[in-house]
Parts: sequence; structure tokens; C-alpha cells
Amino acid sequence: MSPCLLKAQSTFRLNGKVDALKNGDTVFLIYGKGNQQIVDSTRVQDGRFTFQGTVEYPILSALYLHKNPYQTKLAAGEKMDYLRFYLEPVTMQLQAKDSLKHIRIQDSPSNTLHRELQSQLKANNETFQRFVRQAQALPPEKLKDKTIYDSLLNREQELLRESYEIHLAFADQHPDAYLSLISLSHVAAQPGMAERAAKVYQKVPEKLRRTPLGRDIPLQLAAPTLTQLGSTAPDFEQSTPEGKAVKVSDFKNQYVLIDFWASWCGPCRQENPQIVKAYQTYKAKGFTILGVSLDFPGQKKAWLKAIEKDQLTWTQVSDLKGWENAAAKQYGIRSIPANFLIDPSGKIIARYLRGEDLQRELSQIFANK
Repeated sequence: MSPCLLKAQSTFRLNGKVDALKNGDTVFLIYGKGNQQIVDSTRVQDGRFTFQGTVEYPILSALYLHKNPYQTKLAAGEKMDYLRFYLEPVTMQLQAKDSLKHIRIQDSPSNTLHRELQSQLKANNETFQRFVRQAQALPPEKLKDKTIYDSLLNREQELLRESYEIHLAFADQHPDAYLSLISLSHVAAQPGMAERAAKVYQKVPEKLRRTPLGRDIPLQLAAPTLTQLGSTAPDFEQSTPEGKAVKVSDFKNQYVLIDFWASWCGPCRQENPQIVKAYQTYKAKGFTILGVSLDFPGQKKAWLKAIEKDQLTWTQVSDLKGWENAAAKQYGIRSIPANFLIDPSGKIIARYLRGEDLQRELSQIFANK
């Protein structure tokens, strides 16, 4: 009976009821499973729809009405009705009167905890969004002022640290919940937080520590030490869009910028012109870039389009696992853009170079070359 019981424990069922939906409307369920993007769909009847399948642990998922946005491009100005939520191996009741986005989920421990966490993060998120809007409204010439730019970066880091403290407190309060592993993964690699995060991780039950995310936490806890200035850059291997395997260690006797980004990351795309400028200026002097994309399964076309549009002519690699990117975990990446500058001996000599900082660093390196 054991295999049957295990299967039963991993089965999910969604019972949806949205009064405003019409007979024949299509609802798509999209989620990641291993290295695959799973796409399921069903027709609405009397405002009701159901989905069933298997997952081993909670997975961030989405419901979309009428179309799969990863497959069908949205028209200009088109807005989708969708819901992001955690899919977990239980039977969940989803109810709303008018739209997917207003669905309330019942009988789902993970989504109940997620609402609790989002409530705790609400004030910080709203402050961060206001900060982003204010920064984006600044004239370009002001962003070139180092004093102003540094103050923006400091404020950004301050707000991020506030969010990390909330995540850490949440994980400490709910060590038996899978969502606590997700919160720990946000903070484990952050400077000055590894020791406290490690103590909370010790409270996590063994069965959760054996999950893929649980096994990754110790790697993330070690990342700040492994990637500190003066350390030898951790080696990794990922593939180019054409399928060629590339390692960090392939770039011998060069200055290499390992640049973590993604096609969906607005700040990354805004930063790309600075990186293009640096590459064009110093590539003939022994400088190159290794781009590592945190695009998700099913987003290869978006990745390739962004490479072309932003004119990123250096080597690009990805395993197309989003935040589960193996190299990102190795380097403790939980926000992007992020980068590491490696010298010809393979040592990390600078990190998180944003804006004009990259230009200044490279100009000093190559001043006499």
C-alpha cells in the first residue's frame, strides 16, 4: 500500500467557482515541475472548473483566463485576468464572484500562510514601489551624479534588508511550513544574515530539508563566504542557447564580469546599456562578460529576443530554471541584476557594480594597459 499512499499524498485538486465566467471559457493552469513547465487547461461549465494532478510540495503557480500568455502574445494594452498562488497536494476550494484575480482560496495551508506573509510584507512592498517610481522619475543627468546614485542604492539596500528581516522572522515562526524554506532562501545568502538563517534552518524538520529547496539552503548559507572579495570564483557549467557547455574556468587570463539577469527583469534591462558600453570599451583590452539568465522554463524565446534587442553580444548561458538556476544558488543570488568581476587569476575583485560603478572600476583596471 505504501506507493499508493505516497501517490495520494501528492495529489492536488482545484475546485473552482467564479460566478461571472461563461460556459466554454477556458482556464489555463501553469506551473513548474522539475525542469518542465506544465500547462493544463479546462473548460468552464456553470461557472465551475476543476484541475487535478500531482506535486510533491507547494509550487508557485498561476491560473489564466482565455489564453496562455507564454504561448500567445498579448495585444497592445491587453490585460489578463489571472491569479498567482501556491499549488500544493491538497484539495483546494477557489471561489469568486467576478474574476480569477479576486479568487479566495480555502483549505490550503500554504496559501493561508502566504497571505499572512504578504500582510507582513505589505508596508515594505508599498514603500519599495514608491521608491522605484521616484527613482525612475529622476532625470538621467541626476542618475549620473554619484552622490545621488549612491543614496538610491543605499535606500534600496535598506528596504531590502527590512524585507529580509520579515522573511527570517516568518521562517522562525513557522519552521514546519514549506513556505519557510522559500523565505529562508531569500535571506540565506544575504550579508550578515547567514548565521541567524542557519539557526532557523536547524529548526526545519528533516523531511523538509530533504526537498530540493531544503537541500539548497546550506549551499546558499555558504555563498557569502565562497563569493567574498579575494575568493576564487566558484566554477559552474551551463549551456548557451545553441547548447554549448560553458564554464567560468573557460575564461582564463581575462577579466570576466559574471552578470546575472533575466529578460523579464526591468532593472536588468535598464542596466544593460551600461554593460554594453563597458564591453565595447574594454573588450579589446582583455575584458569579457558571461551573462547568466534567470529566465524560466518556456521563456527561451523571450531570453533570445532580449539578447538581440539589448545587443548583448557576449557569451550567454542559462539552465532556464528561473530562481532555481544552479549558478545563481551557488553565488547566493536572490535579486537581480547582480554581478561579480573576476580577475585573470580567477579571483573575485568586485561585486554588484551598478550604473557608472562598472565604468569606474574598469577604467582603473585598464588605465595603464
